[in-house]
Amino acid sequence: MAFEKRADPPETRRSRVLRWAGGVCLAFSVPLLTACGGGDADGRTQPAGAEAYGGTVVVAGPGELDFLNPILAADAFSHEVNRFLLYAPLLRYGPDLTLEPWLAKSWTTHGDTAVTFELRNDVYWHDGRKTTAHDVRFTLRAIQADGAASPAAASFADWTGVEVVDSFTVVAKFRPHADPLAAVALFPIAPAHLLDSIPPERLRHAGFNKNPVGNGPFRFVAHTENDRWVFEANPAFPAELGGRPYVDRFVWRIITERTAQVTELLTERADVILIPPADQFAKLGAQPGVRPIVRPSFKYTFIGWNGKRAPFDDANVRRALTLAIDRARMLQALRDGRGDLAVGPLHREHWAFDDSLEPLPHDPAQARRLLADAGLNDRDGDGWLERPDGRAFSFQLSFQAGNDFTRNMAELVQSDLAKVGVRVNLRALEWTTLVTAVSTPTRDFDAALMGWEADFRVDLHGLFHAGEIDGPFQMASYRSPAVSELLDRVARTTDRQAALPLYHALQRQLRDDQPWTFLYYYPDLILTRDRLDLGMDIRGVLVDAARWRFARNETVARN
Repeated sequence: MAFEKRADPPETRRSRVLRWAGGVCLAFSVPLLTACGGGDADGRTQPAGAEAYGGTVVVAGPGELDFLNPILAADAFSHEVNRFLLYAPLLRYGPDLTLEPWLAKSWTTHGDTAVTFELRNDVYWHDGRKTTAHDVRFTLRAIQADGAASPAAASFADWTGVEVVDSFTVVAKFRPHADPLAAVALFPIAPAHLLDSIPPERLRHAGFNKNPVGNGPFRFVAHTENDRWVFEANPAFPAELGGRPYVDRFVWRIITERTAQVTELLTERADVILIPPADQFAKLGAQPGVRPIVRPSFKYTFIGWNGKRAPFDDANVRRALTLAIDRARMLQALRDGRGDLAVGPLHREHWAFDDSLEPLPHDPAQARRLLADAGLNDRDGDGWLERPDGRAFSFQLSFQAGNDFTRNMAELVQSDLAKVGVRVNLRALEWTTLVTAVSTPTRDFDAALMGWEADFRVDLHGLFHAGEIDGPFQMASYRSPAVSELLDRVARTTDRQAALPLYHALQRQLRDDQPWTFLYYYPDLILTRDRLDLGMDIRGVLVDAARWRFARNETVARN
């Protein structure tokens, strides 16, 4: 999960498989990165001396990384650090979003029930041990272990077994389902020799999670809680996989406040900032030495309603609350209009997106009528709604503390709902506390303002199926027999034409039921120092971090 769209329309539409935590197979078309202010097609500029090695790149990140353990990571940027810096997945998505060899030098599918991976024999863990098939078996089993509660578990729910043939050959078996390899490139392999002695239920508390040992192009150096993560170039990373990164060190600085990020960039203490103020984006991008980038994404913001607490178990109440929120005004005020009103969990670029489906309008009058129909009325004439038993109807809206952007968003929601008589109390929580509140079965929240990023595989099953009611991502505790049946049918349907009407029906039901209030889709807005040559695309902000480099006269060292 991560906060912060609207990409320029793609020049070509390529059909691709899609992520977040697994589930059904979806797909999308791929827009190229749009870099304002120059650069070639992939968003990379070419400063003089681009072949230079050295220097420390500093990225001002919006928050603490959660688990630098691919079995457990849930935060979007933690996924990126794991996948592109610290570890090597079996396969990866190439620039055209087709699967490519990576840790596995080749793979062979056996019908629709098994795949054999042949591993490279020159990839080493950063402590010197060689990566082998035993690590692959351990990782896939750990992801599926009940006690681990891995966010990746749904992605591999149809995998039924993993067998080591020899040190560099592994066979995985699965039940027939659409695109079984779609998630393989998203979840890197973890080191068995460091983790297999830890019981699954204790894995979340392992020291490894904050002191990781990977096998990727960067290796972990140091971590200071709520301040920074430091990684250094791995000189032993295989040349065929890109070899040693260009920069000596990669630093993830934790700076949650947007104006502080801007200050760090303008004073040259940071090279990349990931959450610049949207209303200042164009102006800041025109500053000398600064380059703006608009990166297409599959992100959206939403309010998750806790269906375990009345009246949020009533679809009409949830729909009313959505109708009362002026999402167009929010989008304009917070992101300078860069984005689109959201209609549901599928992005407009997605092959299965229903173009005929309109987002719910801003309609406070209809919201009041629906709330009244649900027994929520202003019984004492004070302007605020009461429940049928006379108690005031108010709730807490939880959001990430220390983030002025999300607070501003929460205050806009609070203001809009007050206009229809709903009192909203704001509840700022540290990010990890917020994630715990919404993801544990107790669901310790009324409503939560969150962000979601769909990647190469979307888990609508994990988000909205009644069978996942206590799962980490079914935060709405949403029970809809119609939606659960559609999700089951989609999972068994491999033909797109046959699947399309199922997806359309699914989207319409979710739009009408509003288990989440889908606010808007948006692109990443990023500012960088132009001395840094960097590439990024739809696959991720850090997809090309091992190839980031400074102009030769800019390889300055930083502590």
